[in-house]
Amino acid sequence: MAFTLPDDLPPELYPLAWLAGTWRGYGILTYGETVPEQAVYQEMTFDHDGGPYLRQTTTIWTVDATRSKNLDFEMPGLQGASLLAPAQIWSTETTYWRPVGQEQPDGAEAAETDTAATEPAQDGTDTTDAANTADTKGSGGPLIPVTQLELVSADPAGHVAVWEGWIQGPRAQVGTQAVGRARTAVPVEEMTRMFGLVGGDLMWTQDMAAFGRSEVTTYASGRLGRVEDADDPAAQPGSALDPAEPEGESSTSSASSMPASDDAEPTA
Repeated sequence: MAFTLPDDLPPELYPLAWLAGTWRGYGILTYGETVPEQAVYQEMTFDHDGGPYLRQTTTIWTVDATRSKNLDFEMPGLQGASLLAPAQIWSTETTYWRPVGQEQPDGAEAAETDTAATEPAQDGTDTTDAANTADTKGSGGPLIPVTQLELVSADPAGHVAVWEGWIQGPRAQVGTQAVGRARTAVPVEEMTRMFGLVGGDLMWTQDMAAFGRSEVTTYASGRLGRVEDADDPAAQPGSALDPAEPEGESSTSSASSMPASDDAEPTA
């Protein structure tokens, strides 16, 4: 699916442009005994209001195991979403992404040297072999600058977080520098997230240390497809399900058949 750069996107956000839009798909939640492994429906929207930042809104739903169908976790995000019947919201979060500077990636100096090797020598020496050798050591194309990021997130479960990280081409990685919580919110010590564009789908993961555990452990992952028309019936969750199908005749994968623990409070 072709992606068109939004006409009104501020230049500061060009490195983040591939994220812009609405994404829908499926994923997995799991966190030891606190959150039993289960399939979930996910939606992310990245938009902007003309300022030098992106606003990300993320919502994750548990699914109705009596209506949802089996998932092949290699299938595209939108196809997987079409097989899931959302049940109730598990978590929602709003995050602001702000680029704060760029730096050249590792190997940039070598790339400049490689470019120089392609220029004719002053003494007439043929430098073609040297240039070909240099190309095999390079990335095969122009090196993409690394854009440094600062993020701020908040969720209704009582958490706010400040993140730092980077984005380079269709890859991003961020981690918390500080996590604050309301008095009654579940303790969250640390979170890390990775995002990438794979086969046109947005894939992401989150690890965290929470619920009294000090080690960073896998919590959530997802595969989401870009939605061109949010109102398109084919882009809705459960669009491949038969509305007339009696409850109980279809089933989810084993990952989605277990409810979350009553002790688990949703986080981001």
